[in-house]
Amino acid sequence: MYSWKNVLLKGFALFAMLFGAGNLIFPPMLGRTLADSWAIGTVGFILTGVGFPLLGIISTSLSGKKDIDEFANKVSPWFAKLFFIALILAIGPLLAIPRTGATAYEITFLHAGLSSSLYKYIYLILYFGITLLFSLKANKVVDRIGSILTPILLIMLFIIIVKGVSSPLGVPVAGRILTPFKNGFVEGYQTMDTLASIVFAGVILQSIRGDKDLSPKQEFSFLVQVSIIACLGLSIVYGGLSFIGASVSGMGSELGKTELLVNLTTTLLGKAGYAILGICVAGACLTTAIGLVATVADYFSKISSLSYEKLAVLTTVISFIFACFGVDMIVKISVPVLVFLYPLAMALILLNVFKIQNHAIFKGTCFGAGIISFYEMLGVLGLQSETLSTMYGVLPFSSLGFAWLIPAILGGVLFGFVKKN
Repeated sequence: MYSWKNVLLKGFALFAMLFGAGNLIFPPMLGRTLADSWAIGTVGFILTGVGFPLLGIISTSLSGKKDIDEFANKVSPWFAKLFFIALILAIGPLLAIPRTGATAYEITFLHAGLSSSLYKYIYLILYFGITLLFSLKANKVVDRIGSILTPILLIMLFIIIVKGVSSPLGVPVAGRILTPFKNGFVEGYQTMDTLASIVFAGVILQSIRGDKDLSPKQEFSFLVQVSIIACLGLSIVYGGLSFIGASVSGMGSELGKTELLVNLTTTLLGKAGYAILGICVAGACLTTAIGLVATVADYFSKISSLSYEKLAVLTTVISFIFACFGVDMIVKISVPVLVFLYPLAMALILLNVFKIQNHAIFKGTCFGAGIISFYEMLGVLGLQSETLSTMYGVLPFSSLGFAWLIPAILGGVLFGFVKKN
């Protein structure tokens, strides 16, 4: 059996796996944007940034899937292949990996006054050079660096949150956002943890199991308890950072996400706090990038004729190019992609959690969710029509970010009924 000490340690490990340094930049801006509605928005953020990733891990544990394509194969093999290619590109060289480099640079150098393009390119070349070096050669140094930097980062976060909550920098002003829950819900997409949990579930489960020989029932009980600890930790961090952002909602001019985080840190802790934060964020981003490059190269080497080494180089080069655009531009590019992928990912997670075996229900559910997510993507791109916008507005739960839910359920029921008859 397992002890509470073991549960606690594994809970912290799962927390570290789900909490990347890039996640730091979103809650403060969410709180600043939503002002006095920050608590409602944070609940939505936690749902997509914490709840669904944990559901993704639990659903994999329940299903016992060994190949990620099995997660969506009941829709169709070609759909599963396309979906996971898009998903891995999103958490890989097109969005997540470049965001780690851009975040590390902006927090470590840009807001320290070293804003020259020369500094940026030198920093990013070194950053991605180190990333490629370690992703080509598995090395325990990365794990050790992560194991040292993550606790330091958590201590820093704890100090920032305690200081920001006990001595607020200001008072949240009256917010103007009419749908704070939906704003937080959709902003939680940016963590990409729901998408990553599907890909990393096997690795995470192996890490949680360790060398213990547990029965399925014991493993599930253990996983639930570990998940609760991780969920509480993430919720406290996100809630605290969101509150601190809300406390300065009536101050200053518009700031970028990394600039806001740096300003809050230096205001609360001074330059020493900023220096420690910069080092921790750079290290944490680097270890995340190495893991993602290895994951992308490993996946595509299995479905193509290219070698792992060539794919690692290609992934790193593409990531470098996108990182040069900066954090705010990467986030802007990522919004339509994530708005399309997330409802499909959440629908698939729920289907697997409830152990639905009917292929027609899988097809109908993803069809219904996909239509709505495609429309929402067009909306982000500014391509909505007035008629369709009116129809979208009457969908149940659309103000909460769940416009896809009823169409997905109806699609599943309808396809299941037609197939049955």
